[in-house]
Amino acid sequence: MSQDWIASFEALKSVYSDGAYSNMALNEAIPHHHGCRDSFVRSMVKGTIRHTITLDHIISRLADNGLKGIRLRTLIILRMGLYALREMDSVPDHAAVNEAVSLARKTAKGTDKFINAVLRSYIRSRDEYEVRQGLDVQMPAFLREIEDDFERLSVMYSFPVDIIRLICSQYGDQAERILEGLNNPPPVILRVNTLKTSRDDLIESLAKEGIRAESISDSEMAVSAEGSGIISSDLFRKGYYSVQSLSSMMAVEALAPVAGSTVLDLCAAPGGKSAMMAELMENTGSIMACDIHEHRLDLIKAYAKRIGTDIIETHLMDAARYNSELEDQYDFVLADVPCSGLGVMSTKPEISLRTDMDNIKKLPELQLSILRNAVRYAKPGGRICYSTCTLNKAENEEVIAALAAEDPTFGCIVEMNTILPYNNTIGFYYCIIDKNMR
Repeated sequence: MSQDWIASFEALKSVYSDGAYSNMALNEAIPHHHGCRDSFVRSMVKGTIRHTITLDHIISRLADNGLKGIRLRTLIILRMGLYALREMDSVPDHAAVNEAVSLARKTAKGTDKFINAVLRSYIRSRDEYEVRQGLDVQMPAFLREIEDDFERLSVMYSFPVDIIRLICSQYGDQAERILEGLNNPPPVILRVNTLKTSRDDLIESLAKEGIRAESISDSEMAVSAEGSGIISSDLFRKGYYSVQSLSSMMAVEALAPVAGSTVLDLCAAPGGKSAMMAELMENTGSIMACDIHEHRLDLIKAYAKRIGTDIIETHLMDAARYNSELEDQYDFVLADVPCSGLGVMSTKPEISLRTDMDNIKKLPELQLSILRNAVRYAKPGGRICYSTCTLNKAENEEVIAALAAEDPTFGCIVEMNTILPYNNTIGFYYCIIDKNMR
């Protein structure tokens, strides 16, 4: 059994059993297994999580008693083996089966024969589960037999039925392209720290470290990057660049804070957008970066120190509670509010497995409270950015509409953008508002 497989298993167990976030689970597991390949483990873990619903549906067909009675450890190994057989071209069939069986002997004793039988059954019946290539392209048989359209899409794209219904109801003909996009993570995007270097110079410096990077036209501060060591590089530690989604960078650039201005970031942790604003502002002016959790303020401070800015101050505050001392005080206000995260499932696939639709329905009230305060805190004539990383219109356009219904004179919407999860982007929404003069 290779270190790749045991490291992947431990990370997946943390996600499925302990509710860990996949990135944190990976960062915990990989250093503990010397010799494991970072790229393999990340691909196995993220991919297995992303395809969980599809994998479980297939396992339920292959196992004599379906999923009933299969313990979690065994199920995780079956998911890994099946994912390798279906999606990892670099792993031969015999290697996928052998690694899964060896892993079972170490971590789920007594299940190795069962796992071997299920995986070999898949190999024998593979034609039922894979798209037929060539002129006669057909939906796999196991999908055609599912009568309900939403359930079929759920198994096809591996998202819960509730999420499928929401996206289909809100996006109609675009829904399947969105679902496909949410299953294809975008490239790693780096934000150039213009306080320390230029985009061209950074691309050249990264190349010397074996990291391939190229500029992206959607943002003057963005490059896409490919290679190992992106966050362990000295260039990263010295603050020459940060990892940030292109979508969120586009939102900050739309807000467009200028040098010397006063800025309030209401939900700032871990600090990426505050840091980007400091770079846009040429490290002049002031930024008040707030969060409701004190320990998360430390993340903002560490981020600011790494990129070399001294204009960011942190403040412990509940953004949903009005603070009269802040009224009419800021040139720019950013409200990147807590949300359901349905736009970032391509990079955080565990979100889809933990989505509670009842909780999602409660979010707009909180989001409206924060937006209402953001408008109050901006100076007359100031600018506000409301943003989320979800595609749920109830958390996006409908929150803006609710504010407009409350107070038609609150301001002027100058830009509204729903960014769909393809073309190097995650799903994202932002609205730029100019506050009315009084």
